[in-house]
Amino acid sequence: MSDPFLLLLSGPPGAGKSTVGPAVAGHFDPSAALTADWMWTTIVNGHIPPWEAASDHQNRAMIRASVAAGVRMVDAGYSTVIEGVIGPWYWDEVRDEIAPVVEVVSYVVLRPSLATCLRRAVDRSDRERGRPALRDPEPITQMWHVFAELGPFERHVVDTTLLDVEATVGRVLGLLDTGECRVSVRDG
Repeated sequence: MSDPFLLLLSGPPGAGKSTVGPAVAGHFDPSAALTADWMWTTIVNGHIPPWEAASDHQNRAMIRASVAAGVRMVDAGYSTVIEGVIGPWYWDEVRDEIAPVVEVVSYVVLRPSLATCLRRAVDRSDRERGRPALRDPEPITQMWHVFAELGPFERHVVDTTLLDVEATVGRVLGLLDTGECRVSVRDG
């Protein structure tokens, strides 16, 4: 890919997004890697844990803000990876934010086994990038299950259970190169 692109790198907690996202971006120049989870840390009062049903409005606003930032980076010439829990159920918000600037978005879901996600998440340090790390098995399990069956987006899934970081990055780069992970904003 020679033109700047936008990659949404998604999956449940513990899938490897925060490790793989910057590594993928590092293969392009100029490039940026944005962490969608950062948006939730900007809420001073009124934060609702994003896995709770009452958080839907908040989550949609955070997804829009993350994608809008990524679109501005692409518009400025940077190949951009946004890593976060951006499920296909947010596709309308994604489409609304990218449509004015980007016609095609790349979408990859890292989805290792539940046991792998739990092991990786529980083994994290208490803090990640200046915020408390999600290490509680209950919401991790809940979010893994919402990624278990993605319907038409299932073709965007990469099972990373047996892949190390280098192999996962290679798989994502291969999908970017072949275009297999692209989604038209118009078709979505």
